[in-house]
Amino acid sequence: MFEELEGRAGRAADARAAERKAALAAQLRDLLPGDVAVTESEDGILLSGGGLGRKLVLDASLRWTIAGLLK
Repeated sequence: MFEELEGRAGRAADARAAERKAALAAQLRDLLPGDVAVTESEDGILLSGGGLGRKLVLDASLRWTIAGLLK
C-alpha cells in the first residue's frame, strides 16, 4: 500500500515539474529577444544564442528577467 502511494506521489511530482518547466520555457520565449533560443531538456531549460554570455553581462534587465522567473 505504501509503495502505491509513493508511486502516485512520484508521478504527480514529475507531472507538476514538467508543467512548471513548460510554463517557464513559454514565459522565457515571450520575454527574451528572438535571437535567444529556449529549449526544454530532461535536465531543465537551455538558453542559447550568439553572444548570450555577453548579453547577460551587459544587459541588466535581461539578468533580472531571468532571475525573477527562476524564483
